[in-house]
Amino acid sequence: MRTAGKITIVTSALAIAAVPMAAMAPAAGAQAAPAWYAYHGQTAEQSVKQVTRLKDQGYRPVTVNVSDGERYAAVWVKGGSSNNWGIWQGMSADGFQKRFDAAKKEGAQPTSVSATGPADSPVYTAIFEKKSGAYLSRSDLTPAAFAALNKQAEAKGLALTSVDAYGTPDDVRYVGVWSANTGGAWYYTYGKSIKQHEAEVYAKKDKGFRPVKVAVAPDGTYAAVWRKDGVKSWAHYVDMNASGYQKRFNALKNKGLAPVQVNAENGKYAAIWQ
Repeated sequence: MRTAGKITIVTSALAIAAVPMAAMAPAAGAQAAPAWYAYHGQTAEQSVKQVTRLKDQGYRPVTVNVSDGERYAAVWVKGGSSNNWGIWQGMSADGFQKRFDAAKKEGAQPTSVSATGPADSPVYTAIFEKKSGAYLSRSDLTPAAFAALNKQAEAKGLALTSVDAYGTPDDVRYVGVWSANTGGAWYYTYGKSIKQHEAEVYAKKDKGFRPVKVAVAPDGTYAAVWRKDGVKSWAHYVDMNASGYQKRFNALKNKGLAPVQVNAENGKYAAIWQ
């Protein structure tokens, strides 16, 4: 995987409601969440300004997304060393690989990777953190290659911790990061229609699984990572436009839920709160 580029961050509107996915109120007596900040729909220039401002204020990025001709979204939380992470944007495939190689020499790993655009000219954004432990990261994966790599990673004790879909409707590609599995049972799905994805939520919810990562593909399908982690207070929505995402964002903020992942492609948003 290759990385090289600028930094970008955004504060914009979130989207109109779509398919409600297992929205839950925060549990009574739950611990207060750390201070956080989220934005979306930002241009590259706006994103860079956001990164600079938030870093100076002691925030660090936990998830990042690029979509629709280089529009950026991200979630940041307060705390952590500013020397242990880096965020890059606007990278070509070659630039991303160079950033990946440089980070590896520095003892850093990708923790959130996103891409948009066709397979022959994608644009990447990524967060790298200095940390130890086994991991695997690949991009430009066809659906079949993505499935095969998940199988290999799971056999090595790794779990899918970052996923995004890009390319075109007739040529979907995936980029993923697999890290040491410290969170218990997990599985993944991909190529699911909205109805299929929604059915998966309700089918697995009673068994203790919830979506912890979600990605919107160029063909309108969804990829997701599901975990059985015991978290009771969470919400998940898909098929939102920008204003719908904002409305959902505002409503859940009032209920004490913070976004932990946001993903978009072709103007459609999906997000997870807890």
